[in-house]
Formats: sequence, structure tokens, C-alpha cells
Amino acid sequence: MTPQRYLIKQATVLPFTPTADGSLDLEPRIQDVLIEGDRIAQVADCLDIDDSTATVIDARNQLLIPGFVNAHAHSVEILEKGRYEAMPLEVWMLYTYPPLKQQHLSPRLCYLRTILGALEMVKSGATTIQDDLIELPYITPEIFAAVAQAYRDIGLRVSLTHHVINLPLYKTIPYLADFLPSDLRQELDAMAGLSDDEWLSLFKDFYADWHGKDGLITLALAPSAPQRVTPELMQRIGELSETFDLPIHTHMLETKTQAVTGSEFYGAGESVVSHAKRHGILTHRTAIAHGIWLTDRDIELIAEAGATVIHNVVSNHRLCSGIAPIRQLMDAGVNIALGSDGMSSNDSFNMFDVLKMAGQVHSVTHPDYSRYPRAKDVLKWATYGGARSALLQDQVGAIAPGMKADLVLYDLNSTSFIPRGDLPIHLVYAEHGQSIRKVFINGKLVVADGAVLTVDESALLAELQDLLGEYEAERAEIYRQAERLLPAIEATYQKAMDQPLPIERFTRIEKG
Repeated sequence: MTPQRYLIKQATVLPFTPTADGSLDLEPRIQDVLIEGDRIAQVADCLDIDDSTATVIDARNQLLIPGFVNAHAHSVEILEKGRYEAMPLEVWMLYTYPPLKQQHLSPRLCYLRTILGALEMVKSGATTIQDDLIELPYITPEIFAAVAQAYRDIGLRVSLTHHVINLPLYKTIPYLADFLPSDLRQELDAMAGLSDDEWLSLFKDFYADWHGKDGLITLALAPSAPQRVTPELMQRIGELSETFDLPIHTHMLETKTQAVTGSEFYGAGESVVSHAKRHGILTHRTAIAHGIWLTDRDIELIAEAGATVIHNVVSNHRLCSGIAPIRQLMDAGVNIALGSDGMSSNDSFNMFDVLKMAGQVHSVTHPDYSRYPRAKDVLKWATYGGARSALLQDQVGAIAPGMKADLVLYDLNSTSFIPRGDLPIHLVYAEHGQSIRKVFINGKLVVADGAVLTVDESALLAELQDLLGEYEAERAEIYRQAERLLPAIEATYQKAMDQPLPIERFTRIEKG
């Protein structure tokens, strides 16, 4: 069968290819781009080929860039959109990831909620997502397959994790055991989970069934956080990552409570970052979500390992977590990626929200304006940085022969790009996805003029709304469970906030 060919003619191309100084080439040039099958075959000022063998797209006055990578998201939260605000992580998790949960949603509902998020992603110019699939008490093969199939049906590239927590809640948060009634502690201890052997066996099954499927799906290992997984399982995950050359996707130092965790759980001078290194999950294959309360030593360890920090700036603010030390990470040479996080702490998978906030928030952290991130930095985080976090940097994130054809065309005659100044600045601060005309993923045309071509959007959304009663019934029980645990969590949170630390990630305004 002859592969599909597209010839994109006379587009304004930002290649996003790496340069010698580590930046990306964001200089616009008028070029033709030939797509053959799933890859970019040729890029040149003018391609003289037999047009009869290709679908020709006149891209004059259109901007062509690589699709964005949403490097950290949780599809399990999609039905929690628009529920909560101004709630710290430790409290919020009771409602979004209830630790006493025993029941799973139906695989069909899990499929449909994933479709809802994927539709928003592709329409707003993101072509790859890292979906950290936290399904409590553990993922089932049926739900994993439903989520993977949803991405496959849309045609969205996904790095899909198999998330694991193998410790009860009160052993993952300092001080909580002191405030937790004994009956709740017993209930948490009794929660049925998978053994280490069962978890690893299930991951290998997922890998055999899904890794590399359609050239779109890859897998990642996901120890939830160093304080949520036993040292023995972390070590085995690290070994599996090395054997299969797979990413390790984890959370570290998202909140002040987690910053206190190191010394409380592991002794003076130890942080969750050094604990992760000690037990084999801090490597060049590791992507760390959040990294807000990193110390200078933590940043050194991350840089030495060659790991990535995923900046979830919208979520970090929504969950009252603090401002990440992005300038220090940049200075240390750490790879930075951008993520939306889940829809319970962002309400959107539109990466333009994340880009704009990432470009602005760090401009109030110190007075030296020469050191603020620029649009070119933010765009690198949203493309190469995210691709690197999923170990896909040799496949996506740039417009060059041999790269996967994950490309987005924007109308330069839209209000977002008039008057036409610096195009990277327009992308970060003026655009919101409304100028997108076409989205290609893996060489396939997925979006054209706002319509997703791969699925029947209206039928799927109607079916989802018909099934939402199932979810609302479960939410009522989740809320009841959360209220039982809330007093102990609030007491724990307050005690952690009262602990002195050598770093500060909150912006405090003192009364004069």
C-alpha cells in the first residue's frame, strides 16, 4: 500500500531544530515540506516533485511548527473539571484521588473521558501527551486498554504510564499518623493493592500489548513519588527502566509538606530527591513532575543525573504549591518540559494556557529582568523539552527530514498574528489555538478547520453525557470518604506549613 503523501507548499516554517548553543532554531523561512507516511521526507525552499502523487496544501500566509508536547497530565481527572479551587494538594487529593476508593468506573466511561481530553489537546495544537494514569486502587487491564484505545482512535501520540503507589496514605505524608484515628488507619491498611511482582508482571503485559502500537503509543514507568513507593519497588523499577530503556515518570517536591518529608522520613540532610537517587529512580530517563521545593543540592543531583523537570505552572498555582525555581534549573542545564497536569487542578489541556503563564510568572521572582525566561525558552520547553522527557526527542519536536510528521498549521492572517511581530512571542502570548487550521500527527491529518477527522465528536460527547450519572453517584461516595479524612489532613498540612525550611517558594507579602 502506497503511504499517504502531503506536500505543504510555501509555509512560513519555524524549524525548532537544535543549534550548537543548545537553543532551537526559531528563525522563520518560507519552505515546502513533504510528508511521506508517518515522517517528514524533505524540507526545502522549493520542492519539485510530482504533485499528482501527493495531496498539495497551499500554506502561503500560514505558520508551520511542530506540535506541542503536554509532558504531564492525568486523564483520570478529566471528569473533575470545574470542581475545586484554592485547595492545597494534600486536601485536594482526598477528593480527586480518594485513598479509600475500591470501585472502578466502567472501561467505556474511562474511554470517553479520555476522548474528551484528547479532543481538546489536538484542537489546540498539542500532538503528544504523557498521561500519568493514576487509577486507584490500581489500574486494571480493561481500563488501561480503554484509555490506550481512546488515544489510538483520536490519533494522538501518547506516552502512557503504569502508575504505582504501594504504601498506605499515612506512611506517605509526615505527621498524618499522629492525627489519624485508629479506625481510619486500619481501613487504609486494609486497602487491597497489587504485590510488587503483580505490578511488574502487569506492566510487562501492557508493554507487550501496547508499546509501539501504530507508531503512536509508548509506555513509561511511574513510581508515584519516592515517599509513596517502597525502596524495594523503586529499585526494581529502576532496573526495568534500564532493561527496556523506558522513561521513569514521577512526582517530586510539589509542596512544602513534601519538602518536610525528606528530613522527617529519611533523616537530616536527606530529601526525596537524594532518596530517589539512592534507590535507583533518578537517572537520565527520569522526568520529575513539579519540582517546586527543590534545594540547590537537589538541583545539582538532577543536573548530574541528566533528568528532566516538568513545569506544571498552572497547576502549581491552582493547588497553592508555590513558584518553581526555573531560573536555577535553567542555569544548571536541566532539561525543562511543560505540562498541563490534570483537569482537576487546571481545568484544561490547552497548552497555550501553560505557555503564557510559564512565560510570565517568573518575571516577578527577582528584579534582574535580563534573567527572565523568554518566549524562545518557553517554546523549547513545550517541544524539545517535553519530547526529551518521554525519550522521544529523536522523533518529535522539530521540522527536519526523518522526524515524525507531528505538525500544526496556523493562519497568519488571524488576529493573533496581526501585526506580525516576533512569531515566537505571538505564539506564547497572543495565540490560544484559535488560529489553527490543520494538525498532522504521525503523518495523518487529524484536525482540519476546527474539526477532528478521526472520530465522531458529537456522538462520543453525547454518549459521555448520558453516562455521567454513573460518575456522579461515585462522586457522592468519594466526597463522604474525603470528609472523614479531612480533619487529620488539615492538621497535618498546618503542622507542615509551620516547619522552618532553608528555602521559600511562596510569595509572601508582609504587612508594613
